[in-house]
Amino acid sequence: MKIRNTTRKVLIVFGASSLLLFSACSDLLEQKPSTTGSNILLATSLETGSDLREYLVSAYDVLANTYNGTYQNLPTLMTDNLVRPLNQDNYVSIWLRRSTIFNSSVGDGFKQHYIAILRANTVLENLDNVTELSPADRTKYEAEAHFIRALCHFDAVRGWAQPYGFTASNSHPGIAIRTSTEIVNAPRSSVAEVYSFVLSEIAAAKAGLPDANDVYATRWSAIALEAEVRFQQHEYDLSYQLSNQLLTEGPAIFDGEVNKYQFPQASPESYFYIYSATRDDGVNVDSRNAGFRDNYFNGGNPRMLLPQDLYTTFKQYGDSTARGVLYGSNDQDGNITYFTRMFDAQFFNIPVFTYTQMLLIRAESAAEINGDIATAIADINAIRERAYGSNVGNLLATASANEVKEAARLERRLEFPFNGQRFHDLKRMGSQGENIIVRDAPWDCNGMVLQFPAVEATDFFPLNPTGGC
Repeated sequence: MKIRNTTRKVLIVFGASSLLLFSACSDLLEQKPSTTGSNILLATSLETGSDLREYLVSAYDVLANTYNGTYQNLPTLMTDNLVRPLNQDNYVSIWLRRSTIFNSSVGDGFKQHYIAILRANTVLENLDNVTELSPADRTKYEAEAHFIRALCHFDAVRGWAQPYGFTASNSHPGIAIRTSTEIVNAPRSSVAEVYSFVLSEIAAAKAGLPDANDVYATRWSAIALEAEVRFQQHEYDLSYQLSNQLLTEGPAIFDGEVNKYQFPQASPESYFYIYSATRDDGVNVDSRNAGFRDNYFNGGNPRMLLPQDLYTTFKQYGDSTARGVLYGSNDQDGNITYFTRMFDAQFFNIPVFTYTQMLLIRAESAAEINGDIATAIADINAIRERAYGSNVGNLLATASANEVKEAARLERRLEFPFNGQRFHDLKRMGSQGENIIVRDAPWDCNGMVLQFPAVEATDFFPLNPTGGC
């Protein structure tokens, strides 16, 4: 997100008790807890449409501090894409699939979603209370707030609950749905209820978002989010339609670069991304990539490393391919480790929804519904030719629907190895009845769900089971 510095006072809101324990890093706001018991301070400071816009930008600011790797690392750690991390006790606990109520990395990832939701709720509650707000801006701000609520509830339920399809009715516990700034202890809604809410929020976002909106959410962002939601729900006919709409009508284009973490411009594939902005001096950068860079690059001593089998797959057609050069190995006295160069740049923007992601959703969805297999083959082959510089890894034109499905799944693992997609794919495959084993444990073991922070526990908000995998 592009974050602009400001000295304007804005409304400060505190929601659930868990949010009182943390504060989000923000260039816009200095948060101070209430001394009156109210959940709203400086209410009169949100007076104009400009004030409201700045507060909405502060919600994007929280997204930037959430999707800088802070959140994506958590699901990735539970997959087969990483070996045991080095020198990071919180991450080791997650990798062992034994996250607890005391794990601050898990707690931070959880609360960031709800801080963004809280700020979106504040915007929605004040649309009728400000002056100098044009009808067009009102519609846009309202839609942006709905998009933020949809995105954050969706990723929270995917990390802190068993997936859609875990039970036939999806009545198993999900997360709390928060639509107000009121301080209340909210119960865990069912996964079915959370997904229904997310889809209603996406519909509201699509109805009001413009097709172009600087670095902020657009109608295309909302369509991409819905494609991902429908894909997670196994509604492959709808995920096919939505991804196809984005690919044929949307503004993103296929990028010749394999690595999508680019700067100063975002990848042309992006439908929504986290923006590392150059500051007003034109030199320093408000960089939003610490969660990735500090763990995968870390001054040349990465804490997050690959297993040998995944490294070998990246290198299967040579070290010098566009895909192969992003990975390396280090031999210290016979101890060989494998790392990525994907996050070596000092500054980069972070894609959240991309053209390649939609290509692979379309391809796998087509295979699931026995749809346009020829287009699915072409989608996968385009990605592989970019990765390897030739047709050496291409699918045959006669490939079956099952071969296309397996190829699409492999490419999703290789194209998005560290953004959490692998975790969500494993859970999606398991919840549709496939026998999925992840590092010698079933996909639905207790440790394949993140634990809530201790402050969330109430009589009507049960924590997730413990016991690991």
